[in-house]
Amino acid sequence: MAWLYKQPGSANWWIGYRVNGKQILRSTKTADREAAERELEKLNAVSAAHKAGSLTDEFVALLTRKRRSGDTLRAAITQWLAECKDLSPHTVRKYRNVTDDFCHWLRATDKAPLLRDIQPALLAGFLREKRANTSTATAKLARRVLSGFFNYCVDNSELPISPVPSSRALKLNKDSKSVRRAFTLRELKTIFEKCPNDFWKYMVLAGFYCGQRMGDLICLPWAAVDLEHKQVRLTQSKTGKAVVVPLRNELADLIAELRDKAGPVKPADAIWPEQCERYQKFGAGGFSNEFYDEVLLPAGLVPKRPHTAIKRDGEPTGRRKATSVSFHCLRHTFVSLLKVTGATQATAKELAGHATDAISDLYTHVPERELNRAIKQLPPIAI
Repeated sequence: MAWLYKQPGSANWWIGYRVNGKQILRSTKTADREAAERELEKLNAVSAAHKAGSLTDEFVALLTRKRRSGDTLRAAITQWLAECKDLSPHTVRKYRNVTDDFCHWLRATDKAPLLRDIQPALLAGFLREKRANTSTATAKLARRVLSGFFNYCVDNSELPISPVPSSRALKLNKDSKSVRRAFTLRELKTIFEKCPNDFWKYMVLAGFYCGQRMGDLICLPWAAVDLEHKQVRLTQSKTGKAVVVPLRNELADLIAELRDKAGPVKPADAIWPEQCERYQKFGAGGFSNEFYDEVLLPAGLVPKRPHTAIKRDGEPTGRRKATSVSFHCLRHTFVSLLKVTGATQATAKELAGHATDAISDLYTHVPERELNRAIKQLPPIAI
């Protein structure tokens, strides 16, 4: 039986249900309680019909507006993109570009291929060609987007398993000399010292003590922060996974100061409204450049770079030279130091919001006291 609930930080109603023992959570895409209850009734009707043995493809199509097993790739992608409408326009645009490229590469039509006919070899061919003609980052982005789409298909019982090969199997990094790494504790303290303003102090503290991605931290709403119970509750924009992270005192104190300075706010308002709006319009590029130029460079961790694209044989390549450190390294550091200070792999995965099948099979929920203990074991970086 499915259930209706409110997700912290979301104005919409969500539905939860289980498929073969696996919990599935999805948004109804509406804040209207009556409309959400109608969606819940439809899902419960499908469940009842399934138990009664009368669930047909036609019946599912009538209730859910999609077929059970005969969807074409294009139809499934259209459905997925429609359910991504609550994400930022920039993110949806990236998803659409990647899936359009994949469909074009396959010469997909409205009639073929079927979703169930997409094999790992097809995806590997597309991603390897993408890597040969573009950059490692572009190929990895394509793989992440397609993984999100096919995981959605698995979660909705449209496929038994995802056909997307692993990054290691694809060898997308084989000619890349730049590998992301974790920061040392000394580097972390220097980075925090060099932060030029409250925004970057918040980003560094939140990046390290919460381990979340740049975009989720930039657009974090006040409703996601529970200062009374010292928790951050958010739904990751990349994966849709709900994450609860205990707040370290240093970060809680900074957010409390920001709250006092902000004046009257609504729960749905972003902590950093101007930065959030800029991120949603233009993406992470500008913030990554600021972090490089205004934080990492003064900290002595990266070389000064020209504000032009690197050249090969005298011609611009369209991208700058990659470095081994970036804002995302705070996430690497978070996970690495959690493990160094005694947290289990399951705890680190729960806090970071990683959702690999191997880990999700091992546990369903890590006790809150273990999450609190793991965060408290992290070292201080504010001086």
